[in-house]
Amino acid sequence: MGSISDHTDVTHDVESTLESTAPKELELNGDEIKFLLAKIAQLDFKGVEIEFAYNMIIKLQELYKQKVQ
Repeated sequence: MGSISDHTDVTHDVESTLESTAPKELELNGDEIKFLLAKIAQLDFKGVEIEFAYNMIIKLQELYKQKVQ
């Protein structure tokens, strides 16, 4: 069995690994947003997907406007 300090070292190592692999803030440039909007435009949405897709597209369009201004 390990000592308490051994467990503390493992905990610290796990926390360090999680911090280094944690996703950074997502940022898309204008071309990436245009690409996503173009691909989304090619998809077929049905039923309850339509409202979700509409709201997501509006958000992407607003993000695109912010990027190109």
